[in-house]
Amino acid sequence: MSNFHSASHSSVAGQPPQPGLAYVIEVGETQAGLVARRADERFFTFISATSAFNRLEGQRFATPGAAELAARQLAAPRRHGPARLVA
Repeated sequence: MSNFHSASHSSVAGQPPQPGLAYVIEVGETQAGLVARRADERFFTFISATSAFNRLEGQRFATPGAAELAARQLAAPRRHGPARLVA
C-alpha cells in the first residue's frame, strides 16, 4: 500500500515564511521521498529519500498523487520481455 502525508514547508532562515505544500511519498512501508511546492510554483518537485527512487529526483508533478503513482511504478517488479497480446 502506498501513501502520502502532508508536512509543513519551512522557510529559509532570515526570510519570511512562504506558504507552500509538502507531502511525504511512501510505497508500502518505504519512504520514497517527498514532493514540495512553493506558493509561487505550479508543480510539485520530487526529492528522493533513498537511492531506489533517485530516478525521480527533481522531476515535477502536477499532484502528489501523480508522484506517488510514479514511485509505485518505479518500485514495481519489471516484467521480462515485451508484452504480448493473445488473440
